[in-house]
Amino acid sequence: MEMITHVLVGAVIVEAIIEYFGAIFNKNFNPKCLLSIVFGSIFAVVYQIDMLAMVGFETGMPFIGMVLTGILLSRGSNYIADLFKKVGDKK
Repeated sequence: MEMITHVLVGAVIVEAIIEYFGAIFNKNFNPKCLLSIVFGSIFAVVYQIDMLAMVGFETGMPFIGMVLTGILLSRGSNYIADLFKKVGDKK
């Protein structure tokens, strides 16, 4: 069951990041979104927040998990709450 959860969590995270970068780099470049990613990533790295490690994804490079967490944090609290709901429903 843990493997299925990891696949679902990974799929949700990748989809979210792709959607976000699509919004940033479309025809109308949005610097606000890019700044949000930068500040979210800095916040996650400074405070060592790694949501992937929290759900059981272990990596030899925790910095990557922190940067991905920062990207997710940059989407805002509503998005994070929805993410946890999606992940919680799959277990």
